[in-house]
Amino acid sequence: MRSLFKAVLGFGLVSIPVSLYRAVGGERVETHWIHRSCGERVRYQKHCPACDRVLEASELVRAAVLPDGRMVPLDGGGGEPSPRDRTIAVLTFHPLADLDPVYFDQAYWLQAGAGGQKAYQLLAHAMATRRRVAVARMAARERPRLAVVRPYGTGALMLHSMHWPEAVRQEGAHFGQEPAAPASEREKDMALALVDHLSEPFEPAQYPDEARARLMADLLARAEAGAGLAPPPPPGLDSLVAQLSRSLDAVGAGSRRTAAP
Repeated sequence: MRSLFKAVLGFGLVSIPVSLYRAVGGERVETHWIHRSCGERVRYQKHCPACDRVLEASELVRAAVLPDGRMVPLDGGGGEPSPRDRTIAVLTFHPLADLDPVYFDQAYWLQAGAGGQKAYQLLAHAMATRRRVAVARMAARERPRLAVVRPYGTGALMLHSMHWPEAVRQEGAHFGQEPAAPASEREKDMALALVDHLSEPFEPAQYPDEARARLMADLLARAEAGAGLAPPPPPGLDSLVAQLSRSLDAVGAGSRRTAAP
């Protein structure tokens, strides 16, 4: 597992060096477009239709689109930030139930860096004991974000990046309030009984991704039956083979010329 980047987790006056790792992945089966006849992966080029040519990476810049359609180029901002510029500042603590899941985005493992293990474990213990999670402001990469840091398992910390309140669309908040015939007490009791009957502790292992398992089994069966294509050679291998072949041809031709009377 490769670290995405390093940061500093601020807890009061305590600074904890941490590394962030993706906590979720592998749900999708990786796919690529290939050329049917040879199996080579299709490569995409960044083409400018106004100049009618393929652009180099150094010629590209991101631009923000304004509501009226105009585009404003975004400057790079001076290079990659250092770990000290990437901060996760704890703001407040709350019961996890106070945070609506609609605000949660990506999940990351936090690993303590050198010298930060004791403070890391102290923070995890304090939150687990008080049954609290930390809302934090995360400054990393392109723009600041909200995040929640919470204890996980027997001592680990997990970070969830969060959506800003303005990003949550409220158009659906009134759904379910449309006029309807009121439910009878008997109907309410039956609905409650059904909920009670199906209630049990949540065990993630009881809900495997069966669709992905079936897809992988089908793909493996098709590959075993001869439908699989050999992976393309590494970049540069074909050109190297061609160069060696031409070299051998040249050597052979030179030998024949030397041997000729």
